[in-house]
Amino acid sequence: MTVEDSFAGWIPLFLSARGGRAAVEWGYMGGERFTEPFCHDTLQKLASRPFNRLFRRHSGLDLLLERAHGHPGLPLKGLVFHMSRCGSTLAAQWLAALPDSVMLSEPEPLDTLLQWPPHDGGTETVRALLAALGQPRREGDRRLFLKTDCWHMAHIDRLLAAFPGTPWVFLYRDPLEVLVSHRRMPGWHFVPDSMAGHGLHPPDELRSYPLGHGAWILSVVLEQARQAMVRHGNGLLLNYSELPEALEARIAGHFGVDLSDLEQEPLRAVSRRHSKQGHAVFQADATEKRAAADMEILELAARWLDEPYQLLEQSAASAL
Repeated sequence: MTVEDSFAGWIPLFLSARGGRAAVEWGYMGGERFTEPFCHDTLQKLASRPFNRLFRRHSGLDLLLERAHGHPGLPLKGLVFHMSRCGSTLAAQWLAALPDSVMLSEPEPLDTLLQWPPHDGGTETVRALLAALGQPRREGDRRLFLKTDCWHMAHIDRLLAAFPGTPWVFLYRDPLEVLVSHRRMPGWHFVPDSMAGHGLHPPDELRSYPLGHGAWILSVVLEQARQAMVRHGNGLLLNYSELPEALEARIAGHFGVDLSDLEQEPLRAVSRRHSKQGHAVFQADATEKRAAADMEILELAARWLDEPYQLLEQSAASAL
């Protein structure tokens, strides 16, 4: 049995730096699928299993790169970038429900890789990592989709260089609604200094102010999306207010998904569910969130987010 064959069914659980050298921790996944809203949940579940705790494998990047040549994985057919709390998980779950597709939703190893310098985290390594994670999981799987973390807009040039010509979408939402959501349950990018590894350094005045820190990060994400529409082709801007209808009306066609021969009800059932709580029915909450925006939220939005949001809306309108 060759080294490559001995790693059949194994995927990268985590990337790390051991003694100053990049390392890959592999776990056995077999024929299981990524079905949770986020890859992190699947990878943590795999990592906690007794077999993977006892027999987890370690390698350098050389094996990851080597395996990519013999096992290139599914072709990447679309990237989902987003502002956060704006319907991107719904889009990811809808794409995951396609009968011939694998969806990687915010895979933690990619986040680690994008923080590394180019000699370890260059385009070839990005492609090799996606190949290892994006193997076909069912006999009929034909394509791969990737949903990034919201701050990965800072790396869109590197990601599109790794997968040139791949169509991408940026999902966004009224900043007031996003800030209200993060005040109730802050995302990782609202933790001061959490984004330094991605080259995002807010003003010093915000280092002890989580909500302000997050508002600044979101302003950069919005501006990066606007600039990406100028620098790169194949982009689509999509406001949360257009969901869920835009899943069929715009995203499917943009990503080359032909829905004519597919059973529609399973896909529409996904769009009716709460994307992060599958047992719950989706309830529109834009009005409630805007009503909850107090003076602090309004001031932060006015200072950091209103202008980039309006400029992005103009870009979206001009692209129609």
